[in-house]
Amino acid sequence: MKKQRPSWDEYFMFSALSIAVRSSCVYLQTGAVIVKDKRIIASGYNGAPPGIKNCLEVGCRKEREGINFDDKEKNVCRGTHAEINAMNQIARQDLKNTSLFSVYYPCSVCAKAIVGAGIKEVAYLMNYKELDSLTEELFSERKVKLRKLELNIEKYFERIKKIYKNN
Repeated sequence: MKKQRPSWDEYFMFSALSIAVRSSCVYLQTGAVIVKDKRIIASGYNGAPPGIKNCLEVGCRKEREGINFDDKEKNVCRGTHAEINAMNQIARQDLKNTSLFSVYYPCSVCAKAIVGAGIKEVAYLMNYKELDSLTEELFSERKVKLRKLELNIEKYFERIKKIYKNN
C-alpha cells in the first residue's frame, strides 16, 4: 500500500490551523504561515502583541466597550491579526516573493501590509461573513495571486490518529 502524504497546500494550511489554537481571542481563532521555497519561514496567530496582556487574561475589550464583534473598523481590539504577527517575525526583504497561508480571507488592513511586503500569493481556507472588496482590489492591482483552498479535515485527522497510535 502506497503511503499518502498531504499536498504542500494541505500541509501549509493545516500548519496555519494548528497555529490558530494559540490564539488568545475569545471570539475568533486564526493562524497564518509564510512560506518560501516550500519551507515555513514565519508563523503567527491573532492575539495581543508581545508583552501586552491578552484577552484571555483581561477579557475582550470590544465586549467591555459594547462594540459588536463584527464591527471591525473601531480599532479597539487588543489583538493583532495573525497575518501581521507572522510578517512581524521576519525582515521585509525576506518576505518578497513568498506565499502566505491564512485560515481566513485577509482583511484590508492585512492586505495593505501583504502587498507592501511583496508577498506574491495568498491562500485562505474560510471567509469572514463577507469578503473585503478593498482586499481584492489591492491584490489585483499588485498582482497577488489569491486562492481559496478546500481541505478534507477528516482524512487529515485520520492520518494524525494513525501516527499517534503508531500504526
